[in-house]
Amino acid sequence: MKLDSMTRTAERPAIVGIQRDRSDLVDMTTFAPFFLIDGSCRALVLLDASFQEKAHVFEERGDEGWSGNGLDWNSVAHVIIAEQLPKLANEFTFSSDADFFSVSGTMASLTLLGNALKITFDDEHVLRDILFRAKLHS
Repeated sequence: MKLDSMTRTAERPAIVGIQRDRSDLVDMTTFAPFFLIDGSCRALVLLDASFQEKAHVFEERGDEGWSGNGLDWNSVAHVIIAEQLPKLANEFTFSSDADFFSVSGTMASLTLLGNALKITFDDEHVLRDILFRAKLHS
């Protein structure tokens, strides 16, 4: 699946769990709202449309600069990796910006990170705890 860099939307529709062509398979359910792309591009992605759901948690620390954007989720992922997946730290490459969280790596490392990020997204207490240890990236 290719993403349009201007609109941050898919150039073609993703069909969950069904191979679109020989190079792309997209799983939009296992780590929802994060989705996993496996193919010519292997990445775990969170689009800005999902940021709003947890924006209130980040805004509690808005005076420190947190807003809940892609770079903030980058910071959250870095804490998770440092604390829970330190041996895999060198397997991740981040390409996030304010409108888009994206991390690439091996399928095994992305699966572990995807599970941890889903838990963090679903449990606001965990998210708040991680934010206290996270460093704001800009």
